[in-house]
Amino acid sequence: MIFNSLIYLFFLGIVAIAYHLLPGRTRWIWLLFASIGYYLSFIPVFILLLFAVALFNYVLAKRLAKIQDEKSSHLLILIIVLNVLILAFFKYFNILFPGIQIHLYSVDIFSQSDAINKMILPLGLSYFTFTILSYQIEVKRRTIQPEKHFGYFLIFLFFFPKITQGPIERPQHLIPQIHQCPPFNYHLVVKGLKLMLWGFFKKLVVADRLAIYVNAVYNHSEHHTGISLLVATIFFAFQIYADFSGYTDIAIGSANLFGFNLTNNFKRPYFATSIKDFWNRWHITFSTWLRDYIFLPLAYFLSNRMKKQKYFYISTEKWIYLIAIMITFAICGIWHGVGWTYLIWGILFGLYLTYSNWTRDLQKKFRTRFNIRKTSNYYVIYKVLLTFVLVLFTWIFFRANTTREAFHIVKSIFAFEGQLFVDYPTFIYGIGGILFVLFFEYRHEYHSDSSLTFRTNHWIKESLLYGSLIIIILLVGVFDGSQFIYFQF
Repeated sequence: MIFNSLIYLFFLGIVAIAYHLLPGRTRWIWLLFASIGYYLSFIPVFILLLFAVALFNYVLAKRLAKIQDEKSSHLLILIIVLNVLILAFFKYFNILFPGIQIHLYSVDIFSQSDAINKMILPLGLSYFTFTILSYQIEVKRRTIQPEKHFGYFLIFLFFFPKITQGPIERPQHLIPQIHQCPPFNYHLVVKGLKLMLWGFFKKLVVADRLAIYVNAVYNHSEHHTGISLLVATIFFAFQIYADFSGYTDIAIGSANLFGFNLTNNFKRPYFATSIKDFWNRWHITFSTWLRDYIFLPLAYFLSNRMKKQKYFYISTEKWIYLIAIMITFAICGIWHGVGWTYLIWGILFGLYLTYSNWTRDLQKKFRTRFNIRKTSNYYVIYKVLLTFVLVLFTWIFFRANTTREAFHIVKSIFAFEGQLFVDYPTFIYGIGGILFVLFFEYRHEYHSDSSLTFRTNHWIKESLLYGSLIIIILLVGVFDGSQFIYFQF
């Protein structure tokens, strides 16, 4: 029951209507029942795994809150190791045990489903695990008390709009909302529906149209020229953004129908003026998770164990930053997938951030020497374009099927030879979709604070704009049931 399907809309409508008709004290039961039902529409057997993981984390968190600091640190390490091992087992099972066949079955309401003859990552397990780890770490830090109500704890983990691809909600943000059981809010419901519509547009009209060109070129990269590969890489940059941010809009909009506010995961990342700024805007809940639970604790650990002196004429602080950021983004790359391409993708971002950190004083002197203002329009445009090019280079490794193929694509792009491969309808729709999204992203970045795309002071004009969006989706959208890219992670 993927988000970009009619059955999901039907399911969401029934669940939301029933939720608001039920008495407040029983709504949590219905919401939990619906969330479990949503998950059962994929591979039902994995719900047992997730329930077992939830149960032992619920028990261990209560134990963690009661014991002293030194013992609690040991217990937290045990909790982290157990949860990570479960995630790693499923992520790397097929590599560790290539000859073993596992027979799993997905659920299809309308037709008989075929057996899946290999181990696959349980849907949402990565986000499920990160949510649990943040919960346990916050309990250890005494910033929250462990949740006493097991049903509320399960909703925190299983809430169906977020379970498959996030956002990765912090317990301080979502659990209080579950306790409050928000009443029906007409304005929030309308906002949610509008946000979902924009998410469907980005997924069906932009991402899936761009995917046709990207797949045609990247899946046969040896037959395409550098120009075609460059265009496909640019298309992929917007495909993955429209795909993932589209999912996030649908997830947040779905949650709004129940009165819940999930954390925004994107803030116009391709208008970032640095790589650090990019990660403050891209997959925000994941990047802040990496910062708060890996980078900062690691940097603090190293700062307490390294002498405050220079190594090879470079300060200790810079070495600490290098080690911490490289480990953090290596983990980021490995989490995204198995293979050297994902690791290289992560390491590239680590190198970018290290260069920026190590040359910060030099860059400041350069701007002072040539009287360059950071707020200058020309300087901002230069920084935005430079950041986009650097990010674009990393997407080559993220999308390429193998490392060898990735380096071939890089070499071909820099050669910049040959003719452009053009499938005219796909190409025109792709360019149009990118420009459409960029126009409204630019409008939000510099001229509007609203989270809604078509925010105007005239309700008739706004209604016509959203009506036009529906027509465009129906006429141009790709309705082949394609999965969201981040489902695989």
